[in-house]
Amino acid sequence: MSDDYKKLEELIKFPSVVGFRVIVDSTVVNSIGEIKNVIDTIEKDGMQEITDPPRKSSKGNYVSYTIPVRVTTPDNLKALYQKIGALDCVKHVI
Repeated sequence: MSDDYKKLEELIKFPSVVGFRVIVDSTVVNSIGEIKNVIDTIEKDGMQEITDPPRKSSKGNYVSYTIPVRVTTPDNLKALYQKIGALDCVKHVI
């Protein structure tokens, strides 16, 4: 595990709800569904209700969401960042 993830392991008490800021291509209709499927494979029923409204980019090409996810381990946190970021519809995960 990289040093960054070791620091997170020290800073975050697990289980914890982590807000993932995800920027997606606005032309993909079911991007949230794709992201939820990935989350469910790592943290079953981990995705919480999205309460913050989505934000569109200035040109409308992208939409960003803050997705709260209940994460149980540091390894799952790392896997979530990697697998969500690997989706074609996702441009960035923060």
